[in-house]
Amino acid sequence: MGEAPHILELAELDIDDGPELARLVTRVRALAAQHGAVQIRDCPQLLAHTLYKTGDLRDGRIELCSVREEEPYG
Repeated sequence: MGEAPHILELAELDIDDGPELARLVTRVRALAAQHGAVQIRDCPQLLAHTLYKTGDLRDGRIELCSVREEEPYG
């Protein structure tokens, strides 16, 4: 039987800039490689969009369980 996926709860996470986003994407990829699968809950929209655009959601090792509805600034 396979290992349970690693669960990331990101409800409190705020991403402030590009380098921070890049480090987070790298960390999520590393967790998926280490644990076989990662489920992300309350994912910030910017992270969700980046994971989608980079193809990281294709093989199913990284799964978005829910994406936060965030208000635009301004």
